[in-house]
Amino acid sequence: MIVKNEEKNIRRALSWGKEIVSEQIVVDTGSTDRTVEIAEELGAKVYHFKWINDFSAAKNYAIEQASGEWIAFLDADEYFDQKSAERLLSVLQKAEKMKQEGKLVHAVRSTLVNVNDSATAGVTFQQDRVFRNDPELRYENKIHEALRLSGSQNYGFLDASDELVILHTGYTSEAYERTGKRERNIQMLKKELKDNPEDVQILSYLGDVYLTERRFDQAKEYYRKAMTYGLEKGEEKTKAHTIRSVALLLMLYARESDPEQEEEVKELYKVCTDLYSAFPDGTYYFGAWLYQNKRYEEAKKYLESALDKLKWYKGNIPLYMTADLKLAYAQLADTCRHLDENEEAVRYCVMALGVSRYYTEALVMLLSLLKREEDESRTAAGTWGLLSQLYNISSLKDQMMILKGAKLTHFSTLEERVYAVMPEAQRRTVQEALAKQLR
Repeated sequence: MIVKNEEKNIRRALSWGKEIVSEQIVVDTGSTDRTVEIAEELGAKVYHFKWINDFSAAKNYAIEQASGEWIAFLDADEYFDQKSAERLLSVLQKAEKMKQEGKLVHAVRSTLVNVNDSATAGVTFQQDRVFRNDPELRYENKIHEALRLSGSQNYGFLDASDELVILHTGYTSEAYERTGKRERNIQMLKKELKDNPEDVQILSYLGDVYLTERRFDQAKEYYRKAMTYGLEKGEEKTKAHTIRSVALLLMLYARESDPEQEEEVKELYKVCTDLYSAFPDGTYYFGAWLYQNKRYEEAKKYLESALDKLKWYKGNIPLYMTADLKLAYAQLADTCRHLDENEEAVRYCVMALGVSRYYTEALVMLLSLLKREEDESRTAAGTWGLLSQLYNISSLKDQMMILKGAKLTHFSTLEERVYAVMPEAQRRTVQEALAKQLR
């Protein structure tokens, strides 16, 4: 890994592979904190590389220090989850077996999940972070570096994206504030753009930085430029960035939900599906725009289609829909509720809570749907049974969540059931806390 001022992350970064790797190489690019000290204390081989505003140069220097046959190259704010770390050696054995059968595997593909501010899964995509120590495999691009194979060989990879998951914490607000990544990235990308003003990849990445800063007008400007140049040039190497830029434009239009923009939204959706009909994001954000404009029958069709595409999607273009998955289910639940398809609405509420059981809006919608029957005591029994499958009934946090939903929907018999499982002293404390919360 290459690092700078990562004392907060370096212990975890050097822990996930401790039992399976033969060496850990840390290339420091100018830390002023305890990063180097901690890395050395943990037994890593530490090298120093003068920072020259080029991530690929630093990473390629790190690769040159490696002696093993396979390299796992993760950033300090990334790590394999425990199950993935346990599977990694068997995946590499599979890659070696394929080599013996005449199918050379240069890299192993993993799923990378950005962990957001609420510690849940955000944007997901596939990346090749485990690869052979081959002199023809090196990183390219000064920023947003990518692994490339030179020479005459055909690049071969083993898709282990269902088995290997890398968690990335570097895109949380706290991480951006601490590291100053946004401003650094903007400056580096703009410098690159001066020399290459029509570079689709740089334009789309600038859109990304402005999107994370919630500077939506600037994000739209750069995504639109990336789309325009991408369509004009029609190059295969930038097609993924063109598709992603179109989908993220749709996301921004869905956020605005202006009915006057219908023609633009429809055109963007057509461009997205013409480029890559199986890509879930374009379909989802078109459906979300329709939902925001209360066009429920059309919205249901596209939202369900997006979820179906998501099930089968195996591409390597980042998926933003996964960060909005609980919202997609909630939108479908509300859509079905407006169409008087209440059983479907309940099902989608449950799916939204399966993604995040502390999603208040989905719980309130679910309880409103389940409370409709006249015999509230009988309804409460069935509702309690369902909630027992979604929540840990013995957990105070989960009890508080159910009580909050019951209070907001005036579901008094459900409230009584929750209080019945609490000791009396705790019940009084909870009642007081909840009253303050909902005041």
